[in-house]
Amino acid sequence: MSVEPYVLLSDGHRIPVVGFGTFAPGKKSMSEEATRVAIAAGYRHIDGAYLYGNEEDVGRAIKEKIADGTIKREDLFQTGKLWSTFHSPDLVRPALEKSLKALQMDYLDLFLIHVPVGLKPGEDMLPMDENGKFLFNNTDLRDTWEAMERCKDAGLVKSIGVSNFNRRQLEMILNKPGLKHKPVCNQVECHLYLNQSKMLAFCKSQGIALVAYGVLGSSRYETWGIGKGAPVLLEDPVLNAMANKLGRTPAQVAMRYLLQRGIVVLAKSFTPARIKQNLQVLDFQLSGDDMASLEGQNKNLRYDCMERWKDHPRYCSRCTMALKSDSCIVLNDGHKIPVIGFGTFAPSSYSNEQARESTELAIDVGYRLIDSTSAYMNEVQVGKGIRAKIADGTVKREAIFYTGKLWNTDHAPERVRTALEKSLKDLELDYIDLYIIHTPVEFKPGDDPFPKDENGKLIFHNTDIRETWKAMEACKDAGLTRSIGVSNFNRRQLELILNMKDLKYKPACNEIECHIYKNQSKLRDFCKTHEITVMAYGVLGSSRAEGGIEDQESPKVLEDPVLNTMSKNMSRTPAQVAMRYLLQKGIVVLAKSYNPERIKQNFQIFDFELSDKDMKNLDGVNKDT
Repeated sequence: MSVEPYVLLSDGHRIPVVGFGTFAPGKKSMSEEATRVAIAAGYRHIDGAYLYGNEEDVGRAIKEKIADGTIKREDLFQTGKLWSTFHSPDLVRPALEKSLKALQMDYLDLFLIHVPVGLKPGEDMLPMDENGKFLFNNTDLRDTWEAMERCKDAGLVKSIGVSNFNRRQLEMILNKPGLKHKPVCNQVECHLYLNQSKMLAFCKSQGIALVAYGVLGSSRYETWGIGKGAPVLLEDPVLNAMANKLGRTPAQVAMRYLLQRGIVVLAKSFTPARIKQNLQVLDFQLSGDDMASLEGQNKNLRYDCMERWKDHPRYCSRCTMALKSDSCIVLNDGHKIPVIGFGTFAPSSYSNEQARESTELAIDVGYRLIDSTSAYMNEVQVGKGIRAKIADGTVKREAIFYTGKLWNTDHAPERVRTALEKSLKDLELDYIDLYIIHTPVEFKPGDDPFPKDENGKLIFHNTDIRETWKAMEACKDAGLTRSIGVSNFNRRQLELILNMKDLKYKPACNEIECHIYKNQSKLRDFCKTHEITVMAYGVLGSSRAEGGIEDQESPKVLEDPVLNTMSKNMSRTPAQVAMRYLLQKGIVVLAKSYNPERIKQNFQIFDFELSDKDMKNLDGVNKDT
């Protein structure tokens, strides 16, 4: 497969397929000479950023190569990036102008939002508090993008794009009302061990070029945890055998692999010989078998998981194996929720005392998210369990994330706070971490949780759910709950709240039935677009509650043959594999059992991983039932 020297961007401009990366931690003084060597060698695409702290050095080298006749400015494609302290719309243009001044240029060819994570505005590029934690900012990326568009319209940059964005963040921009210029590219870590096949397919479908950094995968910048403990890509035996066969360097083959997939590659080196070698990738070709062999080396391994940003609301864990028993997801209001929770719902055959015992055991095992509700009629016992583990020193209150729910008879605005205060009294807690509207369906207000008429039919009521939500917001403002969300809401019901003119807080989560037979892909995609965390109940799908709450005739998830074959091959229980599947999709899972051994087993899902093939096979058993 031949590779053209340029890729046509969606706005009509062309980008050279091979670029020279100027990021040089600890080697800033070498940037000028390396850039000079790269231009002399033939590179016409130079990738830089304000964060790198070397734009003046790079600019001097470029100016010199223009002055000596090696290149003209119009022959060069210069990329710059908007750093995280400049996300506020009023700071975007000044940041770009600052880079232009340092580079001694009138315009950039491409300007990118460096990462989707905002930091506190100011002169300090990495602002931290007294405890060494980053000071974040949370400007709406769509507002930042509008400021980027204005820079393009002003002629300060020819093309605009993004970097390190995931699909949800890209969709946020693409679906923005009034979008004038869509991102021409997404620059991401991409190499033999992280081939970004899904991101590449999505970007291609949207006419967005994928630009790869870290293409040789072996950089080590351990100050930020980049590459620490990871295998050295250029030592890969399959890659080296192929390079020897072709009479090429492993770096050249690794880069050619990406080029043949239609990816723009950025090569970074400060060794003159390697700078030249890395450009010699357009005069040979990998066969179909070669490409297939290299595809087989993908490990979904990131050298930079960007864990330093993990406390930011827009952080999305990028390392599957980075999931740990204490892993959390940051909700859209900044609070963190553990990725696995213990569900306390139990059929009537179990006593309330068992709810206390099971809650205590769950906390001993390591669960820190406890999910309950007044409708379960066991909050007194669950509260006793939580307080017992606080009293014996197992946990502190702030380490527990308690979720409660507003029942259907309490939707009337004047009943919302009263219901929450009753739960707090039963639990003997000062606040709840997350309070959720249990269902969008309202029953007749009163003390009977299931009010019925003389014919035995439920008596419904119809308070506007938006009025209920306002009362939920008031509870958050009063400090009775830290976060508020919903449960069992469909897209239309979510939009009813999201489109409120005076909305103060959007739902932090939507707790829904979700498992391998009902993977909720459409609703999950919608929630991701709106930064609403999906929490899954019924994850094992096999409960048969007395009284018919669950379908007595539906197939049992834990008996699924695909799931059982996979769990047997991995020496795991079907429940562990079913839960791991949801975790790897970014879903908070609620495990429910009153069996001590199963409570323990269900928590042991952080020391193994499902492959892409495993995930695809489990996607295939979805029945939307």
